[in-house]
Amino acid sequence: MPQTDKSINEQIQEYATIFKLPAIKESFASIAQETVHNNLSYSQFLLKLFEYEYQKKIERSRETTLKMAGFPKVKTLEMFDFKASSVDRNLINELSTLRFIENAQNILLIGPSGVGKTHLAIALGYLATQARIKTKFITAAVLLLQLEIAQQTNRLQHYFKKVINPTKLLIIDEFGYIKLNENQANLFFQVINKRYEIGSIIITSNLSFTKFKEVLNNDEALTTAILDRLVHHSHILNIQSESYRLKQKRRECKYNCVNPYKKIR
Repeated sequence: MPQTDKSINEQIQEYATIFKLPAIKESFASIAQETVHNNLSYSQFLLKLFEYEYQKKIERSRETTLKMAGFPKVKTLEMFDFKASSVDRNLINELSTLRFIENAQNILLIGPSGVGKTHLAIALGYLATQARIKTKFITAAVLLLQLEIAQQTNRLQHYFKKVINPTKLLIIDEFGYIKLNENQANLFFQVINKRYEIGSIIITSNLSFTKFKEVLNNDEALTTAILDRLVHHSHILNIQSESYRLKQKRRECKYNCVNPYKKIR
């Protein structure tokens, strides 16, 4: 950049823009003042600039990874009520290390509606995004819809290449709420098969494994193939607590409304 009549601060900002250093551009002046105040050397000043830029880069990366994950709402493990759940907290603590992703292992969260399956799935997914691990959250219904649209437009392989394969952690929520036809069941198998021993999957379902065949077009061979790949390297959490939503509603209705859970005679 040629010499101009611009101030030193303006020139530094322009160079920071050219070299794509947004954090330094915004904060170099305050860091310089801190350096003078603490009587630091030029080398220490330069190091502080680079450290600050790197810290902000990590923060931006986490924000982007979180946004791309597509969570309907951020939930954390700190927000989960372990006292009211049958979930093994020690196992959750182990899973929170994210070693299961390093090892391309799956997590199967099985249990009735309202026991915290989706909460746990999102919480583990959130931890992954904060470790800057590419994560995608999607319901089974939306996944199947996107797969069928990609298939109909001859972009199925492109969908796998751009969406399914690059994701280190794929979270499929609410499997079992809709029954799949033959084509949908085959597409779902392709998703599981392509990620087998390559990328981790978290699946939440209200169905026990014995009921999976009913959802998968009653195809026993396909069901066996899917379960074989899901369960081979997996952590299975069978949650049998009472629904949080029902308990909350019961508390709300204890004094100020008609109890909807009272047996009707």
